[in-house]
Amino acid sequence: MKVAVADTSALIRLFVPDGPLPDGFESAIDAAGRGDLILLVPDLATAEAAQVLHKKEQGGLLKRVEADEILALLLALPFETVGHAPYLPRAVALARTHRLTVYDALFLAVATARHATLYTADAKLRKAAKRLGALG
Repeated sequence: MKVAVADTSALIRLFVPDGPLPDGFESAIDAAGRGDLILLVPDLATAEAAQVLHKKEQGGLLKRVEADEILALLLALPFETVGHAPYLPRAVALARTHRLTVYDALFLAVATARHATLYTADAKLRKAAKRLGALG
């Protein structure tokens, strides 16, 4: 079965359209919902998404009720969370090589370890994923 990894930027873009969605990401969500694709996110992603929504609320870009609704919708998406600890050494190495944060490199580490496609709206992470053949 095909496997994909979604990063926080892609997940947030589903609900806060402040830029384009990664190509094919909506189709991947649909496929995961049908059981035709395994969509993974490191467990860090849900906390990171909550932080992004909180910052948008604090900045006046979202109302509290909107942030809460988006978080509930995001948590209902058909993804599986994976523990990130086993991927940290690889994430650190990728962060060093590609000049990424360890947080961002973690998504790439999971994608490369699982031979998965990475969906991201982050340009720097997208570039690194493309170099490694993991871009969706």
